[in-house]
Amino acid sequence: KGAVMLSWTEKDAQGMVSFCVAFSKDNGKTFSEKKTIYSGTGIGNSRMMRAKVLSKKDGSFVAVFANRGEAAAASSGRGGGRSSNLVYCVSKDGAATWTAPQPVDSDPKQGIVRGFFDAVVMSNDEIAVTYLKDVANSTKHEERDLRLVVSKNGVMQPEKLIDPVVCDCCPINLFVDAQGALNVVYRDNNNDIRDMAKMVSTDNAETFSKSQILHNDGWKIMGCPHSGAVSSINEKGALISWFSGAESEKGIRLATQDGKKLLVINDPSAKNQALVGGAQASVLLWEQNKAEDGLSQIAFRKINNDKVSETAWVEESLNGTNAVGLAVGNQLLVAYEVKQANGKNSLKVSTVPF
Repeated sequence: KGAVMLSWTEKDAQGMVSFCVAFSKDNGKTFSEKKTIYSGTGIGNSRMMRAKVLSKKDGSFVAVFANRGEAAAASSGRGGGRSSNLVYCVSKDGAATWTAPQPVDSDPKQGIVRGFFDAVVMSNDEIAVTYLKDVANSTKHEERDLRLVVSKNGVMQPEKLIDPVVCDCCPINLFVDAQGALNVVYRDNNNDIRDMAKMVSTDNAETFSKSQILHNDGWKIMGCPHSGAVSSINEKGALISWFSGAESEKGIRLATQDGKKLLVINDPSAKNQALVGGAQASVLLWEQNKAEDGLSQIAFRKINNDKVSETAWVEESLNGTNAVGLAVGNQLLVAYEVKQANGKNSLKVSTVPF
């Protein structure tokens, strides 16, 4: 409908977390009263597994998020009893009311981790959710494989295993490209070489291409970097960004869908990047310390036909973190948290000429 949608989580003094959504009909200048999708003590939302609200062509919304729930820690002998489920809620009345959370994964086993997920609306208007799941009977401290669930007529189907050996704690990224293909981008693990890999489905997740390394960084690390990829699409193709600690060129990469490297940001304070697709250009957002005081600000670069601008800064974004963006006409909306002295972050939306 052309509205701007903003979603976030907030926690009250009693520890109750609420997953909220609000809408703007004036391109982000003002927002409607927030609607609560779900409240509970186990809702998860972080850069490792961001809660998402998806807008379908049929007018409905689907919220996907991690929820620890009440699973008994004693049911798992691994990882200190950690557990996480992925659930979804549906709204068919413009986000006014939502269904109760239902599990994405129909496997009834509890006391295990399902997480580091992403979710997207496929070209057939069905939902795809990909995530990492604890490997059954593993003797390792952490071992997870890559799973995928898709909806059919709005109902989540049984999961598929799409890669049995991956990096165990790096978030997954999904995007649908200009040709309608579903792309899965994830950090692989080939004898501790942990570079980004990609698989593509041209039939709405029925089948996938063979996994291919997106760009041979050659980063060997005996552990999980806890860092995934982000992506954006526009009429000219897709862009992908990720971090690599390869000694030869450490930093945040920016590359095309085919793996052509466009940029490396090597400032050691640069982190938490996001990509925004627009009709004319794309934007890479990230947070970085601009001065010696150690305070972060939101930086950005514009990308047009593989040409990358110099670094610019979102005005008055001091102490900004976890930025995301949206191109609206000739403006870029940037939503981010602002770190406060009391430890309770606030939420801010800024506008940048695009």
